[in-house]
Amino acid sequence: MTDLSLILALYEEGPTLPDSLQRIVKELERLPWTWEIILVDDGSTDDSRLRADQFAAQHPDQIRASHHDTNRGRGAAVANGLRIASGTVAGYLDVDLEISESVIEPCVVPILFEGYDASLGERTYRLRPRSWFRHLLSRGYAVIVRALVATSIRDTESGCKWFRRDSILPILDHVQSEGWFFDTEIMVLAERAGLSISQIPVTYSRRFDKASTVKPLKDSLSSFRQLFDLRRRLKRQGDPPPSQ
Repeated sequence: MTDLSLILALYEEGPTLPDSLQRIVKELERLPWTWEIILVDDGSTDDSRLRADQFAAQHPDQIRASHHDTNRGRGAAVANGLRIASGTVAGYLDVDLEISESVIEPCVVPILFEGYDASLGERTYRLRPRSWFRHLLSRGYAVIVRALVATSIRDTESGCKWFRRDSILPILDHVQSEGWFFDTEIMVLAERAGLSISQIPVTYSRRFDKASTVKPLKDSLSSFRQLFDLRRRLKRQGDPPPSQ
Protein backbone atom coordinates (compact mmCIF):
# COMPACT_ATOMS: atom_id res chain seq x y z
CA MET A 1 0.00 0.00 0.00
CA THR A 2 1.09 3.57 -0.69
CA ASP A 3 2.00 5.66 2.36
CA LEU A 4 0.73 9.01 1.10
CA SER A 5 -1.82 10.22 -1.45
CA LEU A 6 -1.81 13.95 -2.22
CA ILE A 7 -4.93 15.29 -3.94
CA LEU A 8 -4.68 18.46 -6.01
CA ALA A 9 -8.02 19.96 -7.06
CA LEU A 10 -7.63 21.91 -10.29
CA TYR A 11 -9.81 24.66 -11.71
CA GLU A 12 -8.30 27.02 -14.27
CA GLU A 13 -4.82 26.22 -12.93
CA GLY A 14 -3.03 25.72 -16.27
CA PRO A 15 -0.45 28.53 -15.92
CA THR A 16 0.58 27.69 -12.34
CA LEU A 17 0.37 23.90 -12.49
CA PRO A 18 3.82 23.06 -13.96
CA ASP A 19 5.79 25.04 -11.38
CA SER A 20 3.64 23.85 -8.48
CA LEU A 21 3.92 20.21 -9.51
CA GLN A 22 7.68 20.45 -9.87
CA ARG A 23 7.96 21.88 -6.36
CA ILE A 24 5.61 19.27 -4.91
CA VAL A 25 7.33 16.33 -6.60
CA LYS A 26 10.73 17.57 -5.42
CA GLU A 27 9.42 17.73 -1.86
CA LEU A 28 7.79 14.30 -2.00
CA GLU A 29 10.95 12.72 -3.42
CA ARG A 30 12.82 14.06 -0.40
CA LEU A 31 10.52 12.24 2.03
CA PRO A 32 11.05 8.60 3.10
CA TRP A 33 7.55 7.45 2.09
CA THR A 34 5.90 5.99 -0.97
CA TRP A 35 3.50 8.47 -2.52
CA GLU A 36 1.11 9.31 -5.33
CA ILE A 37 -0.42 12.53 -6.63
CA ILE A 38 -4.03 12.58 -7.79
CA LEU A 39 -4.90 15.50 -10.08
CA VAL A 40 -8.65 16.16 -10.18
CA ASP A 41 -9.66 18.69 -12.82
CA ASP A 42 -13.02 20.22 -11.90
CA GLY A 43 -14.33 21.15 -15.33
CA SER A 44 -11.67 23.73 -16.22
CA THR A 45 -12.08 25.67 -19.45
CA ASP A 46 -8.34 26.35 -19.83
CA ASP A 47 -5.65 23.72 -20.47
CA SER A 48 -5.62 22.33 -16.91
CA ARG A 49 -7.10 19.02 -18.04
CA LEU A 50 -4.57 18.64 -20.84
CA ARG A 51 -1.66 19.46 -18.54
CA ALA A 52 -2.94 17.02 -15.91
CA ASP A 53 -3.13 14.24 -18.49
CA GLN A 54 0.38 15.07 -19.73
CA PHE A 55 1.88 14.93 -16.24
CA ALA A 56 0.09 11.66 -15.53
CA ALA A 57 1.41 10.16 -18.78
CA GLN A 58 4.96 11.23 -17.91
CA HIS A 59 4.74 9.70 -14.40
CA PRO A 60 2.31 6.78 -14.75
CA ASP A 61 3.39 5.08 -11.53
CA GLN A 62 2.97 8.09 -9.25
CA ILE A 63 0.61 10.63 -10.84
CA ARG A 64 -3.00 9.98 -11.80
CA ALA A 65 -5.55 12.29 -13.40
CA SER A 66 -9.31 12.36 -12.94
CA HIS A 67 -11.80 14.75 -14.53
CA HIS A 68 -15.21 16.31 -13.99
CA ASP A 69 -17.07 17.21 -17.17
CA THR A 70 -18.55 20.27 -15.46
CA ASN A 71 -17.44 22.52 -12.62
CA ARG A 72 -18.91 20.96 -9.47
CA GLY A 73 -16.83 22.66 -6.79
CA ARG A 74 -13.57 22.20 -4.91
CA GLY A 75 -15.23 19.92 -2.34
CA ALA A 76 -16.45 17.56 -5.04
CA ALA A 77 -12.96 17.38 -6.53
CA VAL A 78 -11.35 16.62 -3.17
CA ALA A 79 -13.99 14.02 -2.30
CA ASN A 80 -13.39 12.31 -5.64
CA GLY A 81 -9.66 12.20 -4.92
CA LEU A 82 -10.13 10.83 -1.40
CA ARG A 83 -12.30 8.02 -2.71
CA ILE A 84 -9.88 6.85 -5.39
CA ALA A 85 -6.71 7.36 -3.33
CA SER A 86 -4.65 4.34 -2.30
CA GLY A 87 -2.58 5.90 0.48
CA THR A 88 -2.71 5.11 4.17
CA VAL A 89 -2.77 8.89 4.55
CA ALA A 90 -4.72 10.95 2.02
CA GLY A 91 -4.81 14.72 2.03
CA TYR A 92 -5.01 17.84 -0.04
CA LEU A 93 -3.15 21.07 -0.51
CA ASP A 94 -4.15 24.06 -2.61
CA VAL A 95 -2.23 23.79 -5.85
CA ASP A 96 -1.26 27.49 -5.87
CA LEU A 97 0.93 26.69 -2.83
CA GLU A 98 -0.12 29.74 -0.85
CA ILE A 99 0.60 27.21 1.88
CA SER A 100 4.02 25.82 0.99
CA GLU A 101 4.67 22.22 0.02
CA SER A 102 7.16 22.11 2.92
CA VAL A 103 4.22 21.54 5.32
CA ILE A 104 3.54 18.05 3.94
CA GLU A 105 5.96 16.31 6.28
CA PRO A 106 4.91 17.98 9.58
CA CYS A 107 1.25 17.40 8.69
CA VAL A 108 1.65 13.73 7.81
CA VAL A 109 3.90 12.70 10.71
CA PRO A 110 1.14 12.95 13.39
CA ILE A 111 -1.02 10.51 11.43
CA LEU A 112 1.67 8.00 10.44
CA PHE A 113 3.55 7.94 13.72
CA GLU A 114 1.60 9.62 16.55
CA GLY A 115 -1.80 7.96 16.34
CA TYR A 116 -3.84 10.88 15.02
CA ASP A 117 -6.69 10.33 12.55
CA ALA A 118 -6.33 13.73 10.89
CA SER A 119 -4.27 16.89 10.78
CA LEU A 120 -4.77 20.33 9.36
CA GLY A 121 -2.62 23.35 8.72
CA GLU A 122 -3.80 26.22 10.90
CA ARG A 123 -2.97 29.32 8.88
CA THR A 124 -0.94 32.21 10.19
CA TYR A 125 -0.98 35.08 7.72
CA ARG A 126 1.93 36.83 6.11
CA LEU A 127 0.09 40.13 6.04
CA ARG A 128 0.29 42.53 3.13
CA PRO A 129 -1.89 45.58 2.47
CA ARG A 130 -3.83 43.78 -0.27
CA SER A 131 -4.57 40.75 1.91
CA TRP A 132 -6.08 42.44 5.00
CA PHE A 133 -9.68 41.96 3.89
CA ARG A 134 -9.30 38.23 3.26
CA HIS A 135 -7.47 37.85 6.58
CA LEU A 136 -10.20 39.60 8.57
CA LEU A 137 -12.94 37.71 6.74
CA SER A 138 -11.26 34.39 7.47
CA ARG A 139 -10.71 35.17 11.15
CA GLY A 140 -14.26 36.40 11.59
CA TYR A 141 -15.65 33.30 9.92
CA ALA A 142 -13.55 31.05 12.19
CA VAL A 143 -14.99 32.72 15.30
CA ILE A 144 -18.54 32.26 14.03
CA VAL A 145 -17.94 28.58 13.17
CA ARG A 146 -16.63 27.84 16.67
CA ALA A 147 -19.60 29.60 18.24
CA LEU A 148 -22.32 27.99 16.13
CA VAL A 149 -21.17 24.36 15.99
CA ALA A 150 -19.08 24.16 19.18
CA THR A 151 -15.93 23.01 17.46
CA SER A 152 -12.43 23.19 18.89
CA ILE A 153 -10.93 23.45 15.41
CA ARG A 154 -9.46 26.90 14.95
CA ASP A 155 -9.22 27.06 11.13
CA THR A 156 -11.75 24.78 9.49
CA GLU A 157 -11.39 26.55 6.13
CA SER A 158 -7.69 25.81 5.68
CA GLY A 159 -6.90 24.22 2.32
CA CYS A 160 -4.32 21.95 3.94
CA LYS A 161 -5.90 18.81 5.41
CA TRP A 162 -4.75 15.21 5.89
CA PHE A 163 -6.57 12.08 7.00
CA ARG A 164 -6.06 8.45 7.81
CA ARG A 165 -8.02 7.35 4.77
CA ASP A 166 -9.82 4.44 6.43
CA SER A 167 -11.03 6.82 9.15
CA ILE A 168 -12.35 9.58 6.89
CA LEU A 169 -14.16 7.54 4.21
CA PRO A 170 -17.22 6.70 6.37
CA ILE A 171 -17.52 10.39 7.30
CA LEU A 172 -17.14 11.50 3.69
CA ASP A 173 -20.45 9.83 2.86
CA HIS A 174 -22.23 12.31 5.16
CA VAL A 175 -20.63 15.48 3.75
CA GLN A 176 -23.18 17.36 1.64
CA SER A 177 -21.24 20.38 0.36
CA GLU A 178 -19.42 20.16 -2.95
CA GLY A 179 -18.08 23.72 -2.74
CA TRP A 180 -15.87 25.69 -0.38
CA PHE A 181 -17.95 24.80 2.68
CA PHE A 182 -16.70 21.22 2.27
CA ASP A 183 -13.63 22.23 4.30
CA THR A 184 -15.68 23.24 7.32
CA GLU A 185 -18.19 20.44 7.08
CA ILE A 186 -15.73 17.57 6.82
CA MET A 187 -13.71 18.77 9.81
CA VAL A 188 -16.74 19.39 12.04
CA LEU A 189 -18.19 15.97 11.19
CA ALA A 190 -14.80 14.31 11.73
CA GLU A 191 -14.50 15.88 15.15
CA ARG A 192 -18.07 14.93 16.08
CA ALA A 193 -17.31 11.35 15.05
CA GLY A 194 -14.45 11.25 17.54
CA LEU A 195 -11.49 11.46 15.18
CA SER A 196 -8.34 12.82 16.82
CA ILE A 197 -7.12 15.92 15.00
CA SER A 198 -3.71 17.58 15.13
CA GLN A 199 -3.66 21.33 14.37
CA ILE A 200 -0.32 22.50 13.02
CA PRO A 201 0.62 26.17 12.46
CA VAL A 202 1.50 26.89 8.82
CA THR A 203 2.29 30.15 7.04
CA TYR A 204 -0.20 31.41 4.47
CA SER A 205 1.11 33.87 1.90
CA ARG A 206 -1.44 35.27 -0.53
CA ARG A 207 -0.42 35.17 -4.19
CA PHE A 208 -1.27 38.17 -6.34
CA ASP A 209 0.20 36.88 -9.60
CA LYS A 210 -2.88 34.77 -10.33
CA ALA A 211 -6.61 35.32 -10.21
CA SER A 212 -8.35 33.72 -7.26
CA THR A 213 -11.39 31.53 -7.92
CA VAL A 214 -12.75 32.53 -4.49
CA LYS A 215 -15.47 35.20 -4.52
CA PRO A 216 -15.17 36.49 -0.94
CA LEU A 217 -18.62 38.01 -0.40
CA LYS A 218 -20.64 35.52 -2.48
CA ASP A 219 -18.80 32.48 -1.14
CA SER A 220 -18.96 33.78 2.44
CA LEU A 221 -22.73 34.23 2.26
CA SER A 222 -23.09 30.74 0.86
CA SER A 223 -20.88 29.33 3.62
CA PHE A 224 -22.91 31.08 6.33
CA ARG A 225 -26.13 29.60 4.95
CA GLN A 226 -24.61 26.14 4.89
CA LEU A 227 -23.16 26.65 8.37
CA PHE A 228 -26.63 27.26 9.79
CA ASP A 229 -27.90 24.20 7.91
CA LEU A 230 -25.10 22.14 9.47
CA ARG A 231 -25.95 23.49 12.91
CA ARG A 232 -29.56 22.35 12.45
CA ARG A 233 -28.44 18.90 11.31
CA LEU A 234 -26.20 18.48 14.34
CA LYS A 235 -28.99 19.55 16.69
CA ARG A 236 -31.38 17.03 15.12
CA GLN A 237 -28.80 14.29 15.63
CA GLY A 238 -28.47 15.29 19.26
CA ASP A 239 -24.72 14.69 19.35
CA PRO A 240 -22.94 16.32 22.29
CA PRO A 241 -20.40 19.00 21.41
CA PRO A 242 -16.73 17.98 21.43
CA SER A 243 -15.02 18.14 24.81
CA GLN A 244 -11.56 19.33 23.67
